[in-house]
Amino acid sequence: MFTSFLIKYAEIGIKGKNRYLFEDALVRQIKYALKKCEGEFLVHKTQGRIFVDAESEFDYDEVVAHLQRVFGISGICPVVHVQDEGFEKLCETVIDYIAKVYPDCNQTFKVAARRARKNYPKDSMTINMDMGEAILKAYPNMKVDVHHPDIMLNIEIREEIYIYSVILPGPGGMPVGTGGKGMLLWQGVAAFRLFTGRDMPAQEVLEKFLS
Repeated sequence: MFTSFLIKYAEIGIKGKNRYLFEDALVRQIKYALKKCEGEFLVHKTQGRIFVDAESEFDYDEVVAHLQRVFGISGICPVVHVQDEGFEKLCETVIDYIAKVYPDCNQTFKVAARRARKNYPKDSMTINMDMGEAILKAYPNMKVDVHHPDIMLNIEIREEIYIYSVILPGPGGMPVGTGGKGMLLWQGVAAFRLFTGRDMPAQEVLEKFLS
């Protein structure tokens, strides 16, 4: 059922303009961990997100177990991702998703849409309302609870559409490799900006001193 994983991370987010250094380190560690799993995977960053897309058959439990050993990951979200075939088709996909993941279909829920692709015809609030209406119509025993829902149904509208509601715990912390040279590089970039007053991108600073 699940074809992708959204990788959540916490501490990396505090690194500001140098965040990409830590994201890149995390991507490298994820790729390394997945080499031990059967299957082919695409690990990529997009708009503040890291995704692992399965490009072949894979063992779900094996992949989750390996991802849960990667420091820097705070949460692993199993994702269903689909092509954009219109909102009606999306509703059908979400209704099917709920039936498979929550077969009782009697929990409270909240729809949390994120429209990263701005040319999508509905804005996030409209997606939330219209999708909620479709879910209630399909499952009359379910109820909306915007404060403390049993199910937080996330829908991310990108070039493809990502649907998820489960967050599996990761080990947290910082990615391997950012406590030594990576951390020193980041500290060097910060010191350069502080003492020169020049707000250069981190990549330019590193190229200046490493070339």
